[in-house]
Amino acid sequence: MQSLSSSFYQRSTKQIAKDLLGKILVRKYKGKEYRARIVETEAYLGIKDKACHSFGDKRTPRTLSMYLEGGHAYVYLIYGMYHCLNVVTRSTKYPEAVLIRAAEPLIGFKDSGKKLLAGPGKLCREMKITKAQDGRYLSSKELMITDDGFKVKNSQIISCPRIGVDYAGKDKDLSLRFYIKDHPSVSCYFRK
Repeated sequence: MQSLSSSFYQRSTKQIAKDLLGKILVRKYKGKEYRARIVETEAYLGIKDKACHSFGDKRTPRTLSMYLEGGHAYVYLIYGMYHCLNVVTRSTKYPEAVLIRAAEPLIGFKDSGKKLLAGPGKLCREMKITKAQDGRYLSSKELMITDDGFKVKNSQIISCPRIGVDYAGKDKDLSLRFYIKDHPSVSCYFRK
């Protein structure tokens, strides 16, 4: 099992968000291994994207990991209780990231229910991802993303506005959320 190359993460954030669909998120924790197939993502486009934590080139202790090279983890806490895992993309000049919104549980989970990892907080809770992984490179022994050859066709990728970014003005309507059509592990489906 080999992690994705650094060049995978140093491309267009929007394209990476699509290309992460079908990849395997691997977490090793206390001698146990968890594997899940990524089925839903959201792209955040840096300093010009009002929904992005680095909007306006905002550098805070929370956002420092967004300013690392593509391929690092950006993990933050929401509502004081839920962690969210993001994949940092591009380069140190462009603080952009892809949120991993949902995944299909494959290996290591007591519950194999399709909705177990349907949502970024649930995913981090079940895969034991916390702020301790913030800033880690995504090829570390404890956290990585791999490719097992599973292919997602362009016709299977649904694009729609991101969730929970109503504060972002017109940027809330950007179609930067991507998910695998009809996949049972997606957090929620887009309704017009």
